[in-house]
Amino acid sequence: MIVHCWITEMNIIALWSCVVFAVDMFISVGCQPVFLKTKNGVIKGRILKSRDGRPYHSYTGIPYAKPPIQRLRFMPPESAEPWNGTWDATKEPNICIQEGYVDGYEDCLYLNVYAPETDKKRLPVIFWIHGGGFTWGHSGSGLFGPAYFMDKDVVLVTINYRLGILGFLSTEDDVLPGNYGMKDQVLALRWVRENIITFNGDPDQVTICGGSAGSASVGFHMLSPMSKGLFHKAILQSGSPVCIWANCPSGVSRKRAYSVATIAGCNFNNSEDILNCLRILPAKYLQSEMHTKLFTWLKYPAILFSPVVENCKSRQEAFLCHHPIYDFQQESFVPAIIGMNSAEGGLMAIPLYNRTSLLYTEFSEDFNRLWPIISGYNFYVTPENIHKIVDKIRKKYYPSGSINDDSHSETVKMFTDSIFTKCVFEMAYQLSSPVYGYIYNYQNEFSHNKIYGSCDKPLGVTHGDEMNSLFKMNDLNPIELNEEDLKVSKLMINIWYKFVSTDIPTVDGLENSTPWSKFTQSDQSIMYVDSDRPVLIKNPYVDVYEFWKKLPITSIKKKL
Repeated sequence: MIVHCWITEMNIIALWSCVVFAVDMFISVGCQPVFLKTKNGVIKGRILKSRDGRPYHSYTGIPYAKPPIQRLRFMPPESAEPWNGTWDATKEPNICIQEGYVDGYEDCLYLNVYAPETDKKRLPVIFWIHGGGFTWGHSGSGLFGPAYFMDKDVVLVTINYRLGILGFLSTEDDVLPGNYGMKDQVLALRWVRENIITFNGDPDQVTICGGSAGSASVGFHMLSPMSKGLFHKAILQSGSPVCIWANCPSGVSRKRAYSVATIAGCNFNNSEDILNCLRILPAKYLQSEMHTKLFTWLKYPAILFSPVVENCKSRQEAFLCHHPIYDFQQESFVPAIIGMNSAEGGLMAIPLYNRTSLLYTEFSEDFNRLWPIISGYNFYVTPENIHKIVDKIRKKYYPSGSINDDSHSETVKMFTDSIFTKCVFEMAYQLSSPVYGYIYNYQNEFSHNKIYGSCDKPLGVTHGDEMNSLFKMNDLNPIELNEEDLKVSKLMINIWYKFVSTDIPTVDGLENSTPWSKFTQSDQSIMYVDSDRPVLIKNPYVDVYEFWKKLPITSIKKKL
């Protein structure tokens, strides 16, 4: 769900050096670049250095699917075809075309593979799914640089998938069933199963991992029959498929598809007419100009197109058969890390304020109407219940009765709990497989709040801040981590690596250390990270969860 203010892609300067690398699955070379023979053909990569100076092989922009253009627009992805000659995997992949980013491409289904030089064979694999509200984002090394993970014996895969209208438009029938972006992710997982051994990865040790909408995607894969058997562990960072913003009730996606067709000037009587019309329109028009015409207030709702329930009795392979909120059905019973940051709500609060004042007084004056729109609850709440819910929210989070110029922190807390806390813990409670919970409350020098709006007031550890510790994010923060940030970063890499590579995770990622207790209904143990010395605590959000659980929020329940 991260809504980045996109920056021009920074050039990633390769660290070239002459080496001789000969592991039996690699083609030996005397100097850079490095070549690798895959099932589809030879690829050319390069050797870079990890944070601690370890050489690793980088292959970027590998096609895993045919370009989803022309007849393949609004269709499930098809596997990439073999190529002749050598594929240049030293360039950054095309970014999927998206609202607010003029340099995107419809031809964007590529992935990146990073593998350290090591004598060990069959390394565990981390499969990273980027966030961005199913609308924005990419997998490039400018946002998700692999240097930190490459200090470990792990293969990292990052992927692009279709976004927005092109990735998730649905008329909720067999003509435009939707979920194309999710099916892209499934095809990329199948590519990993078939190809990762070539990169010294173990297809039987794949951990899917994601942040925000990428985290919700990880959760959707745990519920999807299409994804079953393709992964073995999961890490969900700040999102889940039971989050209100990650999906919507039956009928909403269909109405939005009709709105898109109407605004686009399509003459239609049925879904086939819509498909034929939208398939020939410029992708830029659909993803950028069209998207902005669908907002209700400012740029809200931020997420307009997301995963939907499909007809699993049709002849087509369906991704999602049951609505996660109304009919939670787990398909993959794998161990999972689930957690969030302590002040996630900065994502939604920061755009509404500057340092000293509320920028939009209507947020206070028309709170009953605007809060459901911003949070996404409007499609889940009946009109008669909206006023009851909003009154309770005001009393809990704004005890003075007013939302004023000094209410920054209260608004952050309100959005944190309504958009993240409730659904993150709901997922942890619902899963039948082992769950390990965490709260990330370490304030890095760089805060993602800097890109969410003009308010420069410190407002806590916000949405996306944990990724500072996991990836080199040059596009957002080219400055090297300071001493304390570096300690926490190495801690998080250790913890994540211990989880993906062993059966006994620990609170600091070290061997023979304190085991990370499982999160259960009876023992709600949470790993709390506010320094490089994490501790286990009892879930501090029990009362918050119960407050939101008791509200009649999912009071609109349609037959699915």
